[in-house]
Amino acid sequence: MISSDFRAEARKKLEGKWGKVALITLAYFVIFFLINFVESFFPDSTDFLFSIINTIIEIPLALGLIFSLFKVYNDEDVKAFDFLELGFNNFKKSWGITFEVFKKMILPIILVIVSYILIFVGISLSAYSIAMYSYGSIPNSNLNIVFILLTLLGFILLIISMIWTITKSFYYQLAYLIAVDNPDMTSKNAVLKSEELMTGNRSKLFWLQLSFIGWAILSAFTFGIGMLWLAPYMQFAIIAFYKYISGNNQNIEAKVVTDDTDNPIQ
Repeated sequence: MISSDFRAEARKKLEGKWGKVALITLAYFVIFFLINFVESFFPDSTDFLFSIINTIIEIPLALGLIFSLFKVYNDEDVKAFDFLELGFNNFKKSWGITFEVFKKMILPIILVIVSYILIFVGISLSAYSIAMYSYGSIPNSNLNIVFILLTLLGFILLIISMIWTITKSFYYQLAYLIAVDNPDMTSKNAVLKSEELMTGNRSKLFWLQLSFIGWAILSAFTFGIGMLWLAPYMQFAIIAFYKYISGNNQNIEAKVVTDDTDNPIQ
């Protein structure tokens, strides 16, 4: 399977639905626009409060949006603002999945934080050493080397930890979809199931997401308006990917069998 197969399946599923998915995506963006609009009438001292509110509702609304698009993918009737009800009805599950993923990601996250601390300390001590030199103090050359090595170590650890964080996060990118597809499954089991399905498939999802980069660049030239169609297009492709690796996409499986039959060398 290659990325074009999932994109083709997404376009097939989107036939006659482009307007509906764009309207759902627009409704999703409108909610956050209204929150930011209301926030603009309050003093700056309330920014922290609104950031907390945004964080609290962002997670269930993201699940609600996936829920709505999943229903559209399955040819179910969905209204533009149904994602609100779908999201908040699954408030506990959405945050449960988030916390389960966070627990899985805690080690690489800690390493990222440690990397930034090392970089900050190394740069700060180097700057202090340079300042002392400008005031006539003779810096200890050995200490300067230590500061430089500390900063370099921080950058190396940052690169390693970022790569680890990104690659590990791909294990859990299907957790929301699994939760939507299996309403009775617990948050923990949804995360574990995502890890199971993504074992050996992370690179496939990475290349699928990367294959949309051209459309994302073109969307930027529309001042983001193109995202109303691109976001659901990408989500539909990921749904097709999920259904395939979970053995529930008969259309793609049939195509693979045909391709293998027609091209025995492939």
